[in-house]
Amino acid sequence: MRKLIIFTDLDGTLLNHHTYEYEVVKPLIERLKSAGIPVVLNSSKTLAELETWQQRLGLMPPVIAENGGVILLDDGKQGKKHLIGMPYEDIRSYIKHLRKANQWKFEGFGDWTVAEVMNKTGLKSADAVKAKEREVSEPILWMDSDENLEAFKEGLEKEGLILKRGGRFHHVMAGHDKADAMRYLTSHPPFECETSCKVIALGDGENDLDMLCHADIAVVLPPAKGEALDVENAIYAESEAPLGWVESIEDILQQEGV
Repeated sequence: MRKLIIFTDLDGTLLNHHTYEYEVVKPLIERLKSAGIPVVLNSSKTLAELETWQQRLGLMPPVIAENGGVILLDDGKQGKKHLIGMPYEDIRSYIKHLRKANQWKFEGFGDWTVAEVMNKTGLKSADAVKAKEREVSEPILWMDSDENLEAFKEGLEKEGLILKRGGRFHHVMAGHDKADAMRYLTSHPPFECETSCKVIALGDGENDLDMLCHADIAVVLPPAKGEALDVENAIYAESEAPLGWVESIEDILQQEGV
């Protein structure tokens, strides 16, 4: 049997989109650990945020942060970072230039105080501080027209940047995605399995689409608003996170005979 590896988004997938509830997944994660099935967090969250969630969930590296732009590998010490994305300072500098030059209306994490991040996300103070520790991506709230949003995308492309829609925000970043980091891990240590492993991916937002499309088994969670992602041959969870995550993984394990 091919080795199973699980790559999962957090917000709206493993965590409830509104309450961040997750306790129901912990017994299943312990079962997966006992079965030798890795669970890799693959999120738009920062590495600082994900380290906290790894502790809460009892998970070890590797972990993928900021939509595939940062990978933390386990080197037996404090962990080794592998960066794919453009430095945060360069991203901030360029989008501030675009905003000023075109008088576009948008705000990002770099514009907000910790209190404002708390208000925009529902995060507690300590988590909001970690959410601002960005390395390769900037989440923004777009408050302008759809027409100007398209012009903003064109402006980003001139600098090698893209705009991806997440559960709450648009994310400005270099041309990487969650699938790039997922493929990197399956072709390098500690997994280095490529075709000899079966990849399970779970997500709910547009920024999860590449990861889901490149997985052997894709699970789509109900979105917070709008219609669910359209992924060919995907499993569509009936319950919202975190219960939908648990039900879907349990069904897959049963089908795989685990």
